[in-house]
Amino acid sequence: MNQTVSSSLQTNPSSQSGTKEKRSGHGGFGLLWGVVAGKKPKASRGLQSMPDAEASQDWLRELLWPYRNAYRQALMMSFVINVLGLCAAIFTLQVYDRVIAHAGYSTLTALVLGMVLVIIVDHIFRAGRALLMQRIGARAEVAIAREALKRMMQLPMADLEQRNAGFWQAVYRDIEIVRMTCSGPTAILMVDLPFVVLSLALIAFIALPLLPVALITVTAFMILAWRSGQVTRGATEAEREQLVSRDVVLNELASARLSLKSLAAGPSVEAHWEKHYASWLNESLARSREADHYRELAHGMTTTNSVVTTTIGALAILSQMMTMGALIAVNMLAGRMVSPLVQLVSQWRTFGQFRAAKKRLDDLFAQPLDRQESAVTLPATEGVIRMDAVTFKYPTSEHLQIHPFSGQIGPFGLHAIIGPNGSGKTTLLKLMRGFYQPTEGRVLLDGADINQFTQSELAHRMSYLSQSPQLLSMSIRDNIALGHPEASDAQIVKAAQMAGAHEFILDLPDGYATKVGDGGHRFSVGQAKRIAIAQSLVSDTPVLMFDEPTSELDQQAEARFVQTLKTLAKDHTVIVVSHSPFVLSHCQGVILLRAGQLVAAGPASQLLPKLGLQVAPSGSPETSSDPSNADPSEPTASDANETAAANGDAT
Repeated sequence: MNQTVSSSLQTNPSSQSGTKEKRSGHGGFGLLWGVVAGKKPKASRGLQSMPDAEASQDWLRELLWPYRNAYRQALMMSFVINVLGLCAAIFTLQVYDRVIAHAGYSTLTALVLGMVLVIIVDHIFRAGRALLMQRIGARAEVAIAREALKRMMQLPMADLEQRNAGFWQAVYRDIEIVRMTCSGPTAILMVDLPFVVLSLALIAFIALPLLPVALITVTAFMILAWRSGQVTRGATEAEREQLVSRDVVLNELASARLSLKSLAAGPSVEAHWEKHYASWLNESLARSREADHYRELAHGMTTTNSVVTTTIGALAILSQMMTMGALIAVNMLAGRMVSPLVQLVSQWRTFGQFRAAKKRLDDLFAQPLDRQESAVTLPATEGVIRMDAVTFKYPTSEHLQIHPFSGQIGPFGLHAIIGPNGSGKTTLLKLMRGFYQPTEGRVLLDGADINQFTQSELAHRMSYLSQSPQLLSMSIRDNIALGHPEASDAQIVKAAQMAGAHEFILDLPDGYATKVGDGGHRFSVGQAKRIAIAQSLVSDTPVLMFDEPTSELDQQAEARFVQTLKTLAKDHTVIVVSHSPFVLSHCQGVILLRAGQLVAAGPASQLLPKLGLQVAPSGSPETSSDPSNADPSEPTASDANETAAANGDAT
């Protein structure tokens, strides 16, 4: 579907893929230091068309670019903090070499007062740096999370259906990893690491014989950190996949908890849960063991550095090459120098997680969105839907789900799409609504190809009720007005009345302000369904599409809703997917599908009797569905049996 996207996080599809590994390998270091150094990213480019890491890296750099001055401030604060950190070693050196050796009480007083000032200033700078980084991280995470939510709302339906709830939970974990790397302890570590040079310079100044030991220590820690990253790089992704699998299973079990309880399925559920949970736990423990191994090596190297430094320092003191104060000061400097290096070994796994999370976000942001803008705003719809040789198959399938289909529905009238389970009724309805792109052919609304409309425009022309609508945990009023937030109270009440929900809502203590609970659990299935029907009616669109609208309604509620449909059909085009004989008996046009193929279509008065169904008396003239490649004489006895008996979900 063509797009025009106005996102601030966007890149150009013309970028070359040959530098993918080169750019992505920089990880957090290259990204943050590129921002700090003032390396301006390329101009705003379409995020949804990022095909590779070279293009995709720019969206994060561009997102952080406005905060480059804040990063520079954090860098300057880190410089001051690290300079102040050297004062403790200098204080110790002066105490041992000057105060103790010469009984300098006044010198000690001055040194102590100076250190008090240093401690206060150090605290202020650390608190300021932490606050600054928190603000950067919060704003960056909100921007990325908003962009991810945009993907969840505006991905094409076929792509969205392939991504379950576990996928989106993992996306927001990835966003958190990116935030922590760009503004959390990992970012502060990256800013502090270059200032290890200050410790080395001071060691060279006060105890030159110990400089080789410090240089060897730094080199050894860098090698250890690199090695730990190499070992855990692939394993981190495997752990994440197991985590997503675990979350998917937990979501499924939580959603089906009532059904599972009624089945007494405890043993089967426990075995299923243990299998996935154990897979994740084993993978996680394996990664933890590897991380613990390298962390223990780092601590061992820290002790070794202290022993070697003290030993060589003692020999240097005996050779009159340095003082006792210098040795103690160098030990303190070595501890300060080694501290970020030990963190580097522990955090190197985080850099691998950052690269993997960044790549996954790149892939998500590379997905094309639904059309975002239309060239012109077309006049109001009359409600005529025409399909020209439309076929459809899912991207992962080689077989057609809908075979060539041509015909017209409307204007006006109540039309039914019928057929056995799995015959393609819901798929056809989604094609009409514009949720799916035809593999071949096209769908037209009042003569205009629906591809030129945005989903928002289509929603104001065609309302759609899915088979299994989901209410959100907000008030009844807010749920009804979810797709039409500017709806007035009168519109809300009218929609609820047409859906048969107004009476039971009035009986509630809080009325329309009643919270529906998680997924609408406070209400019966039928009541929740009527609230969902009101959602689709509140916009009063020219075309109304309902997928099994009465499947959870009792006979009285069904009869009232059918009367509503008949009234709406006088000046709306109403299309229902239904297995209900009562609903079908009041329809004016019928389309019969089997295995994705059109079997028959035409006036209900002609087709329903052949299917063994009665037609209800109607005072209004019939409006037929008119697929041009259908023959009303085609329905068979088997079609009648399958259609009359089908009671499951359509596919």
